[in-house]
Amino acid sequence: MNQKKSDKPWFIYLIKNKLNQLYAGVTLDISRRFYEHASNSPKCAKALKGKAPLELMFCAQVENQSEALKLERWLKQQTRKTKDQIVIGNANLPVTHILVNHSDIHSHVMLKIKEQQTAKFC
Repeated sequence: MNQKKSDKPWFIYLIKNKLNQLYAGVTLDISRRFYEHASNSPKCAKALKGKAPLELMFCAQVENQSEALKLERWLKQQTRKTKDQIVIGNANLPVTHILVNHSDIHSHVMLKIKEQQTAKFC
């Protein structure tokens, strides 16, 4: 039985660009979404286009789409200092969440992009 989109676990994430700016977003599939951003695909957020290299700095799983959107709105209202504290684990999010190993996702996606670029030249 398929779950409704809003009932599946969602992810909130922070990406740092080459200008050292943080971008916040939400998704159902963090690996796919970070790949779309990092590969500068047509689905890349306008705020991140042309600002590579990108680094996935933080990722957390939340209960549903509603919680993810509320958290995204809250996160975008926070100061850079607060966001930096969240990234290093010294500040809490205002909703129940599960931290996700963002380093593994980042490494996996960057390797995939590198392999695709290498394949284009072979």
